Parts: sequence; C-alpha cells; structure tokens
Amino acid sequence: MIEIGVVGRITEGEEVGRFVFVEELPDNPPSYLIHTAADRDFKISGGDSWVEDFSSLVEFFKEGRWTVEWLR
Repeated sequence: MIEIGVVGRITEGEEVGRFVFVEELPDNPPSYLIHTAADRDFKISGGDSWVEDFSSLVEFFKEGRWTVEWLR
C-alpha cells in the first residue's frame, strides 16, 4: 500500500535504504510528487519525481520494485 503524506524507508528494490515521501498535489485529478533522500529529514542527497495520477504512482513504485516500511 502506498501512503500519502507519510515518510517511509525503502526496504527492497532500487534505492534500498533511502527514504521516500509522497506528496499529493491539488490538481484535478491529483498528481503526485515522490521525494527521496538519504536521510529521514530529506536534507541529504535528495531528489523528486512527478507522476500525473494515482495509477502512474503505483506503476512508479512497481518499476522501482519498492517495498516501503511506512514510519508513523
């Protein structure tokens, strides 16, 4: 399951060990920014990607073979 607005740690797939945060943008329908970084505060070695809708977000996670531990 992909959490929106929650920091997660990538535990499997590409970028294992990095942190991820998915931000929903106020488009209609919503688009998403996927932020990644080496640290939980997103200050070290960060980057982001944009996808146009939720199905594209799911595909993005599948392509990276990401398993994420969501940190609440």
